[in-house]
Formats: sequence, structure tokens, C-alpha cells
Amino acid sequence: MTEPLRILQIEDSESDAGLIVRQMEREGYQVEARRVEDAGEMRRALDEKEWDVVVSDHQMAQFDAPAALLILQESGLDIPFLVVSGAIGEELAVALMKSGAHDYLLKSDLARLAPAVEREIRDARTRRERRRAEAELRESRDRLTMALNATRLGTFDTDVVTGRLVWSEASKRQFGLSPEAEVSWEMFMRGIHPDDRGRIETIVRTTQGALDAHYAIEFRTIGIEDGVERWVAVWGRTFFNSAGQPVRHIGVSLDVTERKHLEEQLRQAQKLESIGQLAGGVAHDFNNLLTIITGYSEMALAEIGDQHFLRDPLVEIAEAAARATTLTRQLLTFSRRQIAQPRRIAINELIRDFEKMLARLLGEEIELELVLDSEVGVFLADPGQIEQVIMNLAVNARDAMPHGGKLVIETSRVASPGDFFQTHLPAAPGTWVVLAVRDTGTGMSPEVKAHIFEPFFTTKGPGKGTGLGLSTVWGIVQQSGGFIGVNGEPGQGTTFKLLFPAVEATPGPDDAAPAGDSPCGRETILLAEDEPAVRNYALQVLEKYGYTILAASNGREALFAARQYPGDIHLLLTDVVMPQMGGAELAAAFTAARPDARILCMSGYSERLWPEAQAGRNYIQKPFTPAALLHQVRTVLDGK
Repeated sequence: MTEPLRILQIEDSESDAGLIVRQMEREGYQVEARRVEDAGEMRRALDEKEWDVVVSDHQMAQFDAPAALLILQESGLDIPFLVVSGAIGEELAVALMKSGAHDYLLKSDLARLAPAVEREIRDARTRRERRRAEAELRESRDRLTMALNATRLGTFDTDVVTGRLVWSEASKRQFGLSPEAEVSWEMFMRGIHPDDRGRIETIVRTTQGALDAHYAIEFRTIGIEDGVERWVAVWGRTFFNSAGQPVRHIGVSLDVTERKHLEEQLRQAQKLESIGQLAGGVAHDFNNLLTIITGYSEMALAEIGDQHFLRDPLVEIAEAAARATTLTRQLLTFSRRQIAQPRRIAINELIRDFEKMLARLLGEEIELELVLDSEVGVFLADPGQIEQVIMNLAVNARDAMPHGGKLVIETSRVASPGDFFQTHLPAAPGTWVVLAVRDTGTGMSPEVKAHIFEPFFTTKGPGKGTGLGLSTVWGIVQQSGGFIGVNGEPGQGTTFKLLFPAVEATPGPDDAAPAGDSPCGRETILLAEDEPAVRNYALQVLEKYGYTILAASNGREALFAARQYPGDIHLLLTDVVMPQMGGAELAAAFTAARPDARILCMSGYSERLWPEAQAGRNYIQKPFTPAALLHQVRTVLDGK
């Protein structure tokens, strides 16, 4: 079987060209040859066909080997170029070889032609395969680089023997380095957070002593050039030589700073939720006690004259109960177990109404400035809770300016949360009402900022703060569908920004003013309350103002009383949490038996309220004064 061979001949002698073809045919090749005599013909031949070898005479009438070699090189084709000449000096032959010719032969010694062609074709094939492999490797590296860039993975390779480190650009970014930076082991250790350095050194020692050592670790870096703290996750492996000695550390790294921040936010939310559950339970029991204290002190004050010797002590009791009520409301608000009564709030008007009280609260050494945008609009929230937010932020600002300063309260309207909130809330469509409270006080460190909304966290001295002020603010803002963020540096003051979803300014039914007090009544009320003192207090207040009361200590007892009573029962006043049968179950059974009756529930916190009560229209929060109870009873009975 003959092997095909395509020869491009640069030759002006047809007979000499024939000799070369016959020589290769005698060696077993099936030759396809084309003879050209000038540059133009050669270029056309190279364009029209693939050739295995170019065989050129050295000197011709219109052309020569150096010119032909130059044309072949300009084409970019890797084809062996052999010079076959009748006579050629050694210097010319060497010069041709230096220029790129692969071999030269004399026409009188054509026996060497076939081995030379075979060798050069084989070498050319090897070169092409190597270039193809190199191209595939480059393409593979490019794909790997794109994949690593897409996943934000960095790579590293450490030669243990030479100490040479090779890092990708992503790995350098994770250590706050520019892409051009040279890296070293000392630089690597310097870029690790001091608190994590010991762990990394232990990992390195451990992996160098165990064969097939894989490792995965997360640690903090301090940017060597930019000073930014980041979290990095690293997965790597140590390779060993035949003697069991470590020779290379290879692995990948990923910036997990964002994930760490999200995990911290989740832990914070879980902590707040657990403390909120505890706070709700405590507030429920405490509000029962406060209902008794508040109620009876108000009743006693209404009965005695202004000159009675017990009046001042009773006023002190009532004021202490009011302060305790505020504390429990803070607990419930931060845990979002406080029933809110949302209204459309024109924030500028609320702030102006609050201005004088804020000025008195801040004192003469602190300047209060209002920067109110007339186009800020309105949002939906409980006005009392928003007043509490402003009050708590103002108190915090005052305490941060012990030697005086300036407090600025600013309102604005934005269509996007902006950079201030880029780590605090997801992209959300719609328009936002912004309330900003900015002081010129002592500011805060990153460590304090990280814990600022945690319940019971305070930087104030013992006895000077409960640590509930900002956690209450956080709870109110969250309950109102808003977001809160804080910026501040030590010595640079602090800025709190609150965002609330803007709503239409047209008043709705929730914004109607409450009706005037009409405390008296003649209706029959079924009262269900498991706390005896609270039950007796409510009974006395309602009976004093003309109502007929059927009292029960739990839901089952109340349902039995309702079934036995022959007359109309106009209202069920029930606690939410009771033994044997709770308020929701009682309300459902009572409504089924007496569908025309109305329901009013009461509770120390709203965690277990049924949906109708969650709306706030048939609910009264403990503790309540006699006037508040009478007003809410009358409101529900009158259908207002």
C-alpha cells in the first residue's frame, strides 16, 4: 500500500522536478506534485491546496529558495521546507537553515530525500499536535478562569519547597490586594485577622503531618492594601512526595462575607424572637397586675377629694404604674406582640406637634433643627408608636451629646432606598417616606453598631438604661412594614434612617376620629377572665356605670352561663388566654349560639389573638383604666 504525499515544487526545470517525484515513488509514496516557478504561482498554490512538503531549488531564473521560504513563512503554514540544489555552498546552506529551512540536499544525492521528508513531516505533525494541545489548554484555562470568575472562586498554589505562592486575582481581592501584587507566605499570614491566625497556623501544621490531608476552614482577612475585613472560606489539599514530605498546598477560596452577614442577621432575628416570646409571657402576667394597680388607683382617686391625705400616695402609685405600663409596652413592641392601631400619618405634622416636648427633653445645650420636606407624603403606622420611636431616638442622641450639640430631624421622599440601606433591605419597588434622625454626638464603633438593636444591650452605665430603647424602635419599624439602618463612626455622630412605605394621603376609615365618651349603658355583658382581681375590677367598673354583668372564670364556665341565661347578652368581654377554654374558642361557640351579640377581647399581649381581634377594632390592651374600658365597651356596642 502506497502512502499519499503532496509535494509543492519550486523548480524551473521540469526534468529535475520529475526526478524528485520518481525518487519518492520508488520509496513507496503515491505522489501528487505541483511545480511553480515564481512568487505568484507559489502563493496561489498555497491558497488552493494543503501540502505535505515544499521542495525548492536554490537558484532559478526568476525566483530563489530564500524568497520562497519567506512567502511560506508569511502564510503562517507549518510545512517542511527542503532545499534541493545542484550545487550550494556551505555558507549559503547554513544561512538558509538559520532562516527557517528544515534541510538541504544535493540533486546528486537524492537517496537522502525520502528519509529527510519523512523526518520533517513527522516533526511538523508533532509541532501541530503540540500547538493544538496548547490551544486546547489555553481554551480550557480560559473556561476555567471564566467559571472561577462567575463563581467568585479564587485559587492558590503554594510550593512548600521553594516557598513560592501563586494566587489568582480573586484570591488577591479576598486579601485586599491589587491584581499586580506579589504574594508571599509572610503577606498571607499578615492578611489574616489576628484572632484567626492561630487557627490557620494549627491547620498548616496538621496538614503537613498527615498524608492525603484535605481541609476546609473559614476565617477573617484584613485587607492588606484596603484594610477591609472579609470572611473567606478555603478548601484545600496538601500533596506529598514519595518520602512523605509535603511539597504543595493547592486549593480554592471564596469570599463569604455576605453569607456571614446574613447568618448574623438570622441569629439576631432568632435571638430577638426567643427573647420576644419570653417578654410576651412576662408582659402578659405583669399587665394583669398593672391592670389591677392602675384600675383601682384611678377608681380611688376619683372617689377622694383633692385634700385627702391619701391622694398624693395614690398619685405616686398611678404614675409608677404608668411608667411600668410603658416598660411592658416597650417589651411587647420590640417583640411585635403589641396591637398597633395604624393611621395615615402626616409625619411633618406629627413632628411639629412634638417639637416643643422634644426641645424640653433635649435641654438648652442641644439645638433642635427640623428639615421637613413638604412633599414627603404619608405612611401607615400607629401614631403613638411613631412618637415613641422619635422619643427613643432623641433620648439616645441626647445621651450621646453630654456637652451639647445638635439634633437634626429630617424627612424626605425617595423612590429607592439608596446606598445607605444596601446591607439592610432587599430591592423593593414603590415610594418610601424617610425619617432621618442625625446627631453630632460621640458616634459609635463597629462593635457597638453590630449589637445596637439587640434587646438589653446598652453602652450606658448601671441604672442609666434598660437597653430596650433601640430594640423597641426596631420592633415598631418592623411592625409598621418599614426598615431601619444606622451610620456612625466614633467622634463623627450618628444617623438613624427609617423607611416606611408611602400610601395615598386620602383619609380612610381607620383615620376617623374616635367618638366621644359615652360611659353609661344598660346592656348585659358576659365577662370571662381567669385572673380574679382583674375580673372583679372590670365587674365593679361596668356595674357602677349601669351594665348587667355575668362573670365567669374561664371559657367553659362562661359558655355555660350564656346557655343558662334567659335574656339577651349584648357583649362578650373575654380574656384571650384562659385555662380549659381560651378566648378564641369561647368567642366562636358564643357567636354560634348568639349571632347578634358583639365580642370584645382583652389581653396583656397579642400573640394569641384571633384574626378579627388582630385588626384592633374589638380589642383592649391591658392594663386599661376605667375610662378606657368604658369607652371601648361603648364603642363596640354602638358598632363604631
